[in-house]
Amino acid sequence: MAREVPSRNALCITLCRESDTTHFLREYIMSKEAFVYRWYDAPNDMYYLGKHKGSPDDKYTHSSWVWPRFTKDNIPEGVTREIIAKGTDEEMSILEHKLLKFAKENGNWDRYYNESLGDPRYVDMSGENNPMWKGGISLDPVAYEKKYRRRSPEYHAHMTKHRQTPEYKAKKRAYDKAYDQTPERKAKKRAYDEERNQTPKRKAWRKRYDAERYARKKAEKPGAGTLDAFLK
Repeated sequence: MAREVPSRNALCITLCRESDTTHFLREYIMSKEAFVYRWYDAPNDMYYLGKHKGSPDDKYTHSSWVWPRFTKDNIPEGVTREIIAKGTDEEMSILEHKLLKFAKENGNWDRYYNESLGDPRYVDMSGENNPMWKGGISLDPVAYEKKYRRRSPEYHAHMTKHRQTPEYKAKKRAYDKAYDQTPERKAKKRAYDEERNQTPKRKAWRKRYDAERYARKKAEKPGAGTLDAFLK
């Protein structure tokens, strides 16, 4: 007996045997088994692009060894993710490589936390595609880590210089201004201020501030006798 199984795009495919149904479902599931994503770290104006075999709704975030790890429950402020495409694991691995290669060849590589050009199962990792490649010479892994890893002093110096550029400062100001107006930011600030105002240190500071302010106001208030020294 024939049955109709609706596909994702609302078309109907007539299936005549149970084996056909199983085959169709297997092919459909495999066609969406992986996805390519890109995180944007707005406070640092940096990206991380990757591929994951799984669902965008699972607990996976990223696999970078440079960018600090986090979970779906504690995503840092100003960090957002976009899903670029979905498909088979092989398709997404190839797409990931193409996008990373494009970023590297078009002068944007210093704004990516990525160190390699994708899954080595689908990417030629010889020559310049290898993350250990540096000017055609073979490097000692320990020396490479010390000199070229993005946690190195050279990388921190580069980021410090990058954060001083007018472009970065303008982006940071615009981002901070917009973020400060969001309900989430305002709620966090109120909660933080309420908690801080109850600390002994804050209470002592407030008491001292109020006393000094009262003394200044009292000294500035005009009254009898303020001109006595000048009238003698």
